Amino acid sequence: MTETKTQPSRAKSIETSTTIVLFLFALVAWSTLSLVLDPGPIAKSENRYLATMPSYGADGGGLVEYVRGLEGYLDDHLAFRDFMISLHARVKVGWLGASPSEKLIVGKEGWFFVNDPTAVAQYRGIARFDAEQLETWRQVLEERRDWLAARGVAFILVLAPNKHQIYSEYMPDHLPRVGVEEQHAQLAKYLKEHSTVQVVDLMPVMLEAKQKERVYHKTDTHWNDVGAYLAYRQILAAVAVVLPQFADNLQPVKVKLNRYVGRGIGLTSMVGLSDVYREEIPQLIKLDPRSKILMGKKTKHYAQLEREQKPLAHGVPGAALPRAVIFRDSFSNSLIPYLSENFSRVLYVWARDVEGRIVEREQPDVVIQQIAGRILDRAPVGIR
Repeated sequence: MTETKTQPSRAKSIETSTTIVLFLFALVAWSTLSLVLDPGPIAKSENRYLATMPSYGADGGGLVEYVRGLEGYLDDHLAFRDFMISLHARVKVGWLGASPSEKLIVGKEGWFFVNDPTAVAQYRGIARFDAEQLETWRQVLEERRDWLAARGVAFILVLAPNKHQIYSEYMPDHLPRVGVEEQHAQLAKYLKEHSTVQVVDLMPVMLEAKQKERVYHKTDTHWNDVGAYLAYRQILAAVAVVLPQFADNLQPVKVKLNRYVGRGIGLTSMVGLSDVYREEIPQLIKLDPRSKILMGKKTKHYAQLEREQKPLAHGVPGAALPRAVIFRDSFSNSLIPYLSENFSRVLYVWARDVEGRIVEREQPDVVIQQIAGRILDRAPVGIR
């Protein structure tokens, strides 16, 4: 009897020991692979730079900062990290219909939106300007215009709408709308009624154009080539108004339309779903392009400067075209190929306000300030 009782107990003990050994082996193997495999500098599943190995030193914050940096490095370099992120996202979106990331909103019919608190509040009608804020915007914009006018420079404000507003029908039902004017519409209306600042409000033209052609990406937060070209033509028309002496030379560059089905873009790539949610991408190809990169020896580092959001210079040197400085955000990335064809030199500066030192150095004919809707929640500041 004693022997028959000990046999199951011994088998259970062997099973437990084997499980522990296999678990420890898998843990050691996974840790070893994490140290050996090189994932490269960029996380493909999240479209961002991975943390680098920290160096210990008193100047770097001491032991506390070193440990924090080491934790970030180890987290980013776990073996098969991209695969696990992608698998988690597929389960969350495909099976549960939920977002796999706090940065992402899963919309309807394969549409994705950035979960930016300001953009969402604007879409819902919760984020609104009061009378004092609207007046502050008017005063600061007119001060910018007047400061530039005193130096012989024209000024144009370009308002780029959030994707949430243009394609609101694809936003999820759990984010209800109040149904009132949000900050973009409020500001455009207020400036139209109370100011003479030259404003290019792209909300109405995008809403109209989407009836015929999709103007924003389904899997990214920005407009596609069709939307960008539409915005470009509106901006160019405004330049012709403020610089009538160049109007005859400001003809839109001609393009041809090509379509292809490609991997998902920014919003799906950051959660490893680019191969799952593909989309038809309209691609506009310029006919007879003339513009060049005007950055001297820095040209070979252009991609790095672009990633680091540093100033980029383009243009058609020697042409009878105006000079420009464009203070912008990410919505201007896809405008660069088009606008560069209509200026002898145009400097694209990633900034939320007009920077006087750059204007005085560049001596442009016109300054264009492009602002995405979700950035309007930040109060503007005067020229420094």
